[in-house]
Amino acid sequence: MAAKKRAKPGTKSPPKKAKAAKATVKEPTVKELQIQLDRLKAQNERLKEKLDSISKTSGAQQKQIASLLGKMETRTKREDIIMTALELKPKSRKGDKGAIGRVSQSLLTTDEHVLSMGKRVENMLSALKNHREYLIRLNKKVYKVDPKEKIKLELGIMNNTLSIMALSGFDINKALFGDMRGIHKMMEKEDADLAKVQKRMAGFKRKFEEEMQRFDLDSIFKKSDHIPGYR
Repeated sequence: MAAKKRAKPGTKSPPKKAKAAKATVKEPTVKELQIQLDRLKAQNERLKEKLDSISKTSGAQQKQIASLLGKMETRTKREDIIMTALELKPKSRKGDKGAIGRVSQSLLTTDEHVLSMGKRVENMLSALKNHREYLIRLNKKVYKVDPKEKIKLELGIMNNTLSIMALSGFDINKALFGDMRGIHKMMEKEDADLAKVQKRMAGFKRKFEEEMQRFDLDSIFKKSDHIPGYR
């Protein structure tokens, strides 16, 4: 009989402590359930408040992001306009000149041209200085010579003046040189009529004076102060 009561191999009898624990488990009361429910509601309210705060913060951040994107887009457009104006590309490397280089080269060329023109002006003023001295020397003699010789002297002075200005770069009416040659031919004739010659000379003087009035001679002669010996 004792052998029959022995447990079969591989089987275990349930522990006594587990049976005791099962016996001691109690169902929660309604009051305890209400307390847990209240706690859960309070926790839920706190979570809602945090969620609302996060939503507000997220909305403000979205607005800030949209504002930054707009500013970035505006800046990109401005940079594109500047790069286009400078004739540069986004992939331009250090040392690429673009429009600035072209303008700098143009300025250098302009400076060289101005220096060249300055030298031409100096040469012109020097020639005018000599021409003026020549006129002063003739001033005392011009009224003592024959009328035809006086006309020749006047034509020589006018021819020198026009030639100097033409060589100095001024756009002179070339027809005036032809008029002077015509007056010279009239005087070379043996039967030249002095009255007609003087009349034609008077008309030529008016043309000459009108031509000179096209230029600001005062500003030209003001530069004479920079030429040593010019008085």
